[in-house]
Amino acid sequence: MPEMCRTVSAMRRTLLLLLVVVAAGCSGGDTSSSQRQASESGDSAMHNDADVAFVQGMIPHHEQALQMADMVSRGTVSTELADLADAIRAAQQPEIDLMQAWLTEWGVAIDPHAGHKLAGHSDHGMMTDDDMAALASASAGEFERMWLTMMIEHHEGAVVMAEQVITGGSDPQVRTLAEAVVAQQSEEITRMKALLAGR
Repeated sequence: MPEMCRTVSAMRRTLLLLLVVVAAGCSGGDTSSSQRQASESGDSAMHNDADVAFVQGMIPHHEQALQMADMVSRGTVSTELADLADAIRAAQQPEIDLMQAWLTEWGVAIDPHAGHKLAGHSDHGMMTDDDMAALASASAGEFERMWLTMMIEHHEGAVVMAEQVITGGSDPQVRTLAEAVVAQQSEEITRMKALLAGR
């Protein structure tokens, strides 16, 4: 439990820092000050196609993780799994909100088909509709094993996506988020593998 609290706190600190930077970039002031803030906050001139692709893809990727987390009902699964689902919700919904704000700032539309595109690439770990249906209908005895197996694959896909934009992106805000995704989800992968091994 202390480890879980530390993880969630670290996630919140990272997101708070990102939100403060975004707010600074949107505030008023003289021309030179505004230019400095835009440079520091990662304005529309600082992102490239890799940043846009990452954000457009990671939003539906996170949304599917939230769908899976919402399938977890405390009291019918282990405390460890319920705590993990809570941590995923606490971390990823604010990240979705942040990424949607970036797309708005950049004047880029949210791709409604991004989730389906990702689902066709196993390296991104997206579950198919059939996978999600199977998980939803799994027996109590099978649910935890299936959920952990799927979420490990899902997290591994997110790490791959984040590592790609760290290498190919240009926006410092996006890089900071991607680095947080790698750190947080790698830690959760380790915990999930340990939980799965104990099943």
